[in-house]
Amino acid sequence: MTTVGTISLRSAARSHTGLVRKNNQDSGYAGPNFLLIADGMGGHAGGDVASAITVARLAELDHEPSGDDALELLRTSILDANDRICRGVVEQPELAGMGTTVTALLRAPGNRFALAHIGDSRGYVLRDGELQMVTHDHTFVQMLVDEGRITADEAETHPQRSVVMKVLGDVGASPDLDLSLREAQVGDRWMLCSDGLTGFAEMSDITRILAEVDDPDECCRQLVDLALAGGGADNVTVVIGDVLEGTVETPIGIAVGSVQINPQYAQIGTNGSTDAPTESLQHFGEGDVPTDTVPMHTVPESEGQEPSAEATPSSQQDDADHGTAKTKEIETRAVDTADTAEGDDLDADDDEVEKRSYLGWIITAIVIIALAVGGFFAYNYVSNHYFLTAVDGKVALYRGLDTTLGPIELSRLEDTTEIDVDTLNSFSQDRLRGSIQADSRDEANRILENLRNESRQVGGVSGNAADGTNPSDPAPSPPSSQPVSPSDSITRETQ
Repeated sequence: MTTVGTISLRSAARSHTGLVRKNNQDSGYAGPNFLLIADGMGGHAGGDVASAITVARLAELDHEPSGDDALELLRTSILDANDRICRGVVEQPELAGMGTTVTALLRAPGNRFALAHIGDSRGYVLRDGELQMVTHDHTFVQMLVDEGRITADEAETHPQRSVVMKVLGDVGASPDLDLSLREAQVGDRWMLCSDGLTGFAEMSDITRILAEVDDPDECCRQLVDLALAGGGADNVTVVIGDVLEGTVETPIGIAVGSVQINPQYAQIGTNGSTDAPTESLQHFGEGDVPTDTVPMHTVPESEGQEPSAEATPSSQQDDADHGTAKTKEIETRAVDTADTAEGDDLDADDDEVEKRSYLGWIITAIVIIALAVGGFFAYNYVSNHYFLTAVDGKVALYRGLDTTLGPIELSRLEDTTEIDVDTLNSFSQDRLRGSIQADSRDEANRILENLRNESRQVGGVSGNAADGTNPSDPAPSPPSSQPVSPSDSITRETQ
C-alpha cells in the first residue's frame, strides 16, 4: 500500500561464526534508519578487519533523513570506508588484500530507501508474501548466468562460484557500486544477509520463516539456525528491518559480528587514531606481540668517581703515621684495581670488535647468498611467466612481466595470433586492454584456445573459469536438497 506518514524500521541482526570457520569475518548493523551487511574476505589476515572498519564507518548514517541526497551520501560514505581500509593496509602491511562486500539500505526523504551494493551479499524484500531479490551478485558465475553460458542451477555447484568480481577494499580498483532508490511500503520486510545463509538454506525455507515469524530478532535467530542445520560451513549474518509507520521503540541500532567482537578494529585506518590496541595485533600473526616494557637504567652520580682516602676507618686515626700509611695502601689498592678494571675493559673491547668483525662478514655473506638465490628465482619466474594483450587489434602473447624496470623491458613478444580483438565480447576486450596473466606456457595456450573458440562463436560470450581469480576461502558446499527445520538446540553466538 502507499505510505502517507513517516516510516521507520523495526530491525534486528544476528551473526554466527558457523560450524567450520575459526573466526567471524562478517559484520552487520541494524537500526531504525539504516541496515547494513558486510562479508569480509582476505583470509585470516584481514577479512574481519575490513568488515569491521566498514560497519563502524557506515553506522554513522543511522539518523533521521535530512535534505541531503541520500544516495550520494551513501556513496561517498562507502568510498570513505574504502579509503580507511586502504590506509589500514598501509599501517599494517600484513592486512594487504583485505576486502569486504557491502549491502546497505538507508532511509531517504520521501519515504524511500537508498540501496547500495557491491559483492555477493544479498538484499531481499518480502512484499505481500512474495520474496524478491533486489541485489545482483557480482560474481564470476553470475556473469556466466547473465551471458547464458550456464543456468542458475549450474551456478550453485560451479567450481568458481565463490569468485567475486567486485568488492570494497585493497583490490587495486575503485569500487563500482550498484546504487538505486527504492519505494518504501508499510508492511514490507527487508532482509540483508551474507552468503552463509543463502549458500546453506533453501529459499523456500527462508521465505517461510520470513513470512511466519513476526518478531525480527526471533526471525534472525531461526534463519541463522537454519543455515547451521544446513552445514554451517561459512559465517552467517542476517539483518532484518520491518517497515512501520511512525517511530520504533528502540531508537538506537545494534552491531553484530566482527565489529562487535573486535571493536578495536574500527580505529584502524582512521586519521585521528592510527594505532590499534596491542591486543588486536595478536590476531594477525602467528606469534604474540610483546607488550612488556623494559625500564631504562639510570647511571648514579657516584659511578666513575675516583676512590677517596675517606675510606680509611676512623679507628685507625689514633696514630697519624700509621693512618697515613694505611691511607696510602688503600689508595694504591684502588689504583691497582682501577688499572686492572681498565685492562679488562680494553680486552673486552677488543673481543667485542673482533666479534663485530666476524658478524659483519657473516651478514655480508648471507646478503650476497640471498641476493643470488632471489635473483635466480626472479629470473626463473620471469622466464616462465606469460601474458596476453592486444597489439594492433590482434591478441599477442608475451613472455615475461607486463612492466619495465627503468629503461629495461621485462618481457618480449613470443607470438602475434590471428585472433581479432574486435571479434571478442566486451569483457574479454576489457581484460586484453590490460593483460591476461598466465603462469606457464600451457596455461597461456589454454587461454588462447578459449579466446579462439570465443572469436569463432557468433554472438559469443566472455569469461573463462580458468582465468578467474582464486577465492581466498574455499567455496562452501551447496545445501542439502532436503528441507530442514531450524533447531532451538543450536547455540546462538551473537545478537
